[in-house]
Formats: sequence, structure tokens, C-alpha cells
Amino acid sequence: MRLKILFVVLAAALPVYAVRPVSSGPRQEGGAEQEVRKLERAWLDAYEKNDAKAMDAIVADDFTITFPDGSMQTKPQIMEMIKRPRNPAAPPAKFYTEDVRSRAYGDTVILLGRVVTEYVRDGKPVKEASRYTDTYVKRGGRWQVVASHLSNDGRPQAQPSPAP
Repeated sequence: MRLKILFVVLAAALPVYAVRPVSSGPRQEGGAEQEVRKLERAWLDAYEKNDAKAMDAIVADDFTITFPDGSMQTKPQIMEMIKRPRNPAAPPAKFYTEDVRSRAYGDTVILLGRVVTEYVRDGKPVKEASRYTDTYVKRGGRWQVVASHLSNDGRPQAQPSPAP
């Protein structure tokens, strides 16, 4: 008899939950997502500034990035690249993100968006964009990026105006 009562109560309550309005407003980011978005900017800054110390802290030891051509790079390879001296005559590349979405799953945050790179090649400004998925995991009380995947964006890019 109790089982029948429980079934009737659940059956009566189910339609109430099924027709509950879904919020149409923007989803609020949690604290983890906000922390990781700030860390994402710090990661781009580390690339721009060749900051090996920041790069080492942000990128997990088991990190791998996959590029649109299928090639991959690990943390040791990135650290080697960051530690190499840059050509002082070449302006550093600039990086920024657009259309970023994030989702938190406990101690994991996934970021999806576009990363735009602006640099100079053969004296001419170049602007390239890729779609990306970055995976951050909280380990030992701090966030680190553990994986990144880039793919071709497919959108045409307007070239920046030449410098005067």
C-alpha cells in the first residue's frame, strides 16, 4: 500500500516539475569559471611575454595541446620554446579570446571559444583565429590547464590596418 501511495505522489508531482519554466536569462558563472577565465588570460600573457615562470605554474606537467593539423605539443616542448630568446626586432604576437563559453564540473572547467593571434610576418600584419577547447583541473588547491585542442575557425578574418 505504501508503495502505491509513493507512486501516486511521485506521479502527481512529476508534471509540476516537467512544466517548470526554464530561465531564459544568461547563465551566471560560478567562482571556478571566473577563476579559470582569469587564468586563461594569464596563460595568454605568459605566451606574449615569454614568461617561463608563469607558464610553468599554469600548464600542468601532463599537458598536451593538439593543433588543427593534428600535431601535438607537450609542456616540455612549450617550456623549451618559451625559454628561447626572441628576436628583439620582431614585435611580439598578441593573443585574445572571443565568444568564450565555460562549464564547471566539480574540479574541472571547460572553456570553449575563439583565440585570435595578431603578429607581423614579412613586415605585414597577420590575424589568425582558431576555435579552442581548454580543459582546466583543480589539483592541490590550484587550477592548471591539462589539455587544449585547436581547430580551424572557418570564419574569414579582416586584416588589421597597416600601422602609419
